[in-house]
Amino acid sequence: MVNLPKKENHDSHHTLPPENVESSVIVEDLIATTNGASKSFKIIAIGLGIMSVLGIIALALKWINYSDDSTRWGYVAALVSFLLSITGGAPMVAMGPVMAKANWVRPLTRLAAIFSFAGVSTIIVLIPLLFLLPPLVVDGTRRRSIWFEAPNYSPHIWGIIGMVLLLITGIALFYSAALPDFAVMRENSTGWRQKLGKKLARGWVGTDSQWRTLRMRIGMFGTFYFFVMVMVNFLYTTDFAQGVVPGYRDAIYTLYHTVSSWQGGVAALVIALWIVRRNMKLEKYIHLDAFWSLGRLLFALTLLWIYLFYSSFIVFWYGRSENDKATLDLLVRGPMIWAFLAGATFIWLVPWWILIWNRVRKSINGMAIGSCVIIIGLLLDRIRLFVSAWSVPQEFIHQKWLKQIPGTIYPDIFDVIIALGSISLSILMIMLMTKIIPVLSIWQIQEFNLLSKPIKFIKGHATLIAKPD
Repeated sequence: MVNLPKKENHDSHHTLPPENVESSVIVEDLIATTNGASKSFKIIAIGLGIMSVLGIIALALKWINYSDDSTRWGYVAALVSFLLSITGGAPMVAMGPVMAKANWVRPLTRLAAIFSFAGVSTIIVLIPLLFLLPPLVVDGTRRRSIWFEAPNYSPHIWGIIGMVLLLITGIALFYSAALPDFAVMRENSTGWRQKLGKKLARGWVGTDSQWRTLRMRIGMFGTFYFFVMVMVNFLYTTDFAQGVVPGYRDAIYTLYHTVSSWQGGVAALVIALWIVRRNMKLEKYIHLDAFWSLGRLLFALTLLWIYLFYSSFIVFWYGRSENDKATLDLLVRGPMIWAFLAGATFIWLVPWWILIWNRVRKSINGMAIGSCVIIIGLLLDRIRLFVSAWSVPQEFIHQKWLKQIPGTIYPDIFDVIIALGSISLSILMIMLMTKIIPVLSIWQIQEFNLLSKPIKFIKGHATLIAKPD
C-alpha cells in the first residue's frame, strides 16, 4: 500500500507521504508473508517450543513440591498478571482507535488481535492458583473480598470464567475482522492455506450487507471485549491481591491495574510491530505514523499511571491507620522496596523522560527502546504487588489487619523456568498465527488506499484521509 521515500528520515515530520500501492500488489505482498518459513524462524520456533514444554513441566513439579504452601506462588501470580496485561491489553489498544475510526491504527489491528491467542498461556499458569487461593470463610470467619455473602467457591470459579471469556471474546473479535482476508486466501493461496481460507471464509463475497454485518460485529465484539477486560482485571486484582492481604483496601487499585495493562499492551504492540517491520520487510505498510501515534498514546498512559499510583499512595500515606501503615510496609517499604523503586523507575521515570521528546516519538528505534523499558517496569511492578500479597501466610489472611510483615521472598528455579516457558509459549503462538494468516489486515490496508490522498503544504507534505462510513 504505502511506499516510503527512498531516503527515510525517522526524525523529520516533513517527509513525503507514503505513496499508494495497487490492490493486487498488497494482496501479493501480504499473502507472501505466510508462505514458508525461514531457517531462523524454524530455529526460534523450536527453541520456544522446548522452553514452553519445560515451563509446563516446571509448573507441574512446583505443584507437586509446594501445593501446600501458598507463599511460594507469588511470582506465578505476578506472572499471570503480567501475561494478562500483555495478551489482554494489546487487542484492547487496537480496538479503541478502530471504533473511533482512527486510520493510523490499520497496520496494527491484525497483529494486536493475534495477541488474543497467547491468552492460552495465561490460563495454563492460572490453574494452580485457583486451587491455592484461600477460601472466603475459615472457622466461621470471612476474609475481606468483593463477594460478601457469596458462596465460598466464588473467587475460584469466576476467576477462570473471566479468563476463558476474555480468550473467547478476543478470538471472536479476531475472526470477525479476518473474514475478508480468509476470502482473499481462498482466492490467492494454495495448498492447506487455500483449504483453510475456503472453510473459514464462510461464503464471503463482499456484498454491502456482509460489510455492514462485519462492521457491526467488530464494534459489538470490541465493546464487549473492553468490558470483559475491565471485569477480568477487577476480579484478578481483588481476589488474587487485595483479598489475600488483611486490611488492604484500595478502590483505585483495580483502575490502576487496568491502565497499566493497557500501557503494557501498547508497549508490547510497538515491539511486535518493530520486529515484524524489520524481519518481514513490510516498511511500505508499517510506516512512521503508526509508531508516532502509539508513542503519543503510550506517553499519555504513562502519565495516567503515575497519577493513579500517586492517588492511591497518598491515601495510605495520610490515612495512617494500622491498616494503611501495614499496607505501606508491605507494598512500598520493607521487603518490596527494591521492586517498588525499580518498577517506578522503569515503568514511569525512564519512559517519561524518553517519550516526552517528540523527536523520540518520531523515531521507530526510539519507540522500541522505550517500550522495552516499560515492559521491564511492568513486570517489576507486578512482582511488587503480587509477590508481597502472596507472601502473607494463610493463617494471617483472616485477621482484621496485617500485624506481621513477611520477609522478602526471592524466585526459585521453578519460578524462573515457568516464567520463561510461559512467555515463550505466548510468543510461539503469535509467531505461528503469522504463518496462518497475513500479519497485516489486507482489506484494511486496501481501504486506507481508497481513503487517503497526498496533499502538499508550503513547508511540508501530509496525507489527507477521509472518514469511512
